[in-house]
Amino acid sequence: MTPKTTPAPWRSRSLILLALGLLFPSTSLHAAEQTLTLLTWEEYLSEAVIERWQAETGVRIEQIYFDSGDKRDEILAKPDHQIDVVLTELISSSRFGARGLLDPLDEKSLPGLSHLSPRWRDSCGPYSVPYLWGTLGIAYRSDRLDQAPHSWADLLKPAPHDAPHIIMMEDHEDILASPLILQQHSINTSDNDELKAAYELLLAQAPAVLTYEYVITSLRSQRYLDQADMALAYSGDQQVLNEVEGIDGEPWRYVVPEEGTLLWVDCLSVPSITPDKALAYRFLEFLNQPDIAALNAADLGVATPNRAARELLPDDIRQDPTVYPPEEVLARSQVYEPRPLEATQTRRRIISALINAHDAR
Repeated sequence: MTPKTTPAPWRSRSLILLALGLLFPSTSLHAAEQTLTLLTWEEYLSEAVIERWQAETGVRIEQIYFDSGDKRDEILAKPDHQIDVVLTELISSSRFGARGLLDPLDEKSLPGLSHLSPRWRDSCGPYSVPYLWGTLGIAYRSDRLDQAPHSWADLLKPAPHDAPHIIMMEDHEDILASPLILQQHSINTSDNDELKAAYELLLAQAPAVLTYEYVITSLRSQRYLDQADMALAYSGDQQVLNEVEGIDGEPWRYVVPEEGTLLWVDCLSVPSITPDKALAYRFLEFLNQPDIAALNAADLGVATPNRAARELLPDDIRQDPTVYPPEEVLARSQVYEPRPLEATQTRRRIISALINAHDAR
């Protein structure tokens, strides 16, 4: 994810409100002037968590948004970016770490890592901290479809429709995962024939696609509200979509297709040029506090890798299969693995060709 709007324009850093300094006099003037800049998806950090952090530290959080891994990578590759903490995953963090753009974790500065099992630590590698995890699936409008989707074929081979009605995404990794799984291939394949077959399936689907844009970004901008009834999405997205549309009854729902899915793990990394690494590590440690991790996961409707935090969650969240899938779903899931850069570039070319073909219609 896995795993949220077009990159927001750079905003000038500003002083924390004077009122906050008055409310928390122990906060130093230096801290009140600080800003921590986070590069992440939209709607991917609880507002309650932000308020807790700012109240406890006096440090303002500025969020810069991306809506695809490619756009995140473009920002992170700039030599003059001012990102303090960035949302990554294993492939990108390994690649940027090898290039010296990310620092290896200083585990002594992160005692909260003890709350994370080796499974999740291994899923992020030496340059990042596990943040949240979940699945890739289909978000759908239950009030507009006669039957709930149950297969990737429902999304990729839709029945004839009068007009486009599906929202996909631009991300070169995740958009290819669904056709590869449907065709019983590994999501990590570098085989050109398998990638070509996945592309052809997406190309055949294209007449039914409204846009290749992250579904939350698209609907938040008030586009396609009356047309979209299915989307390639991440677990938890349906919660945000219902909030975005403000419709009673929570018509947006989420399903993991029967063929299996991508099990994504989102991570947080510290860029090597971060000006205040101590502050970045303080933020990572703050997020790993069990009560904070539980609050964040509950507000977002996404699974936490923090064992102690999960125990603090209400039963209805811990038992929700769209948040914490049963073992049989996890057993059918695949995870991304590091691959040669040229294989990633091939995927990028495929998605560029797909979008260009769609736009030319």
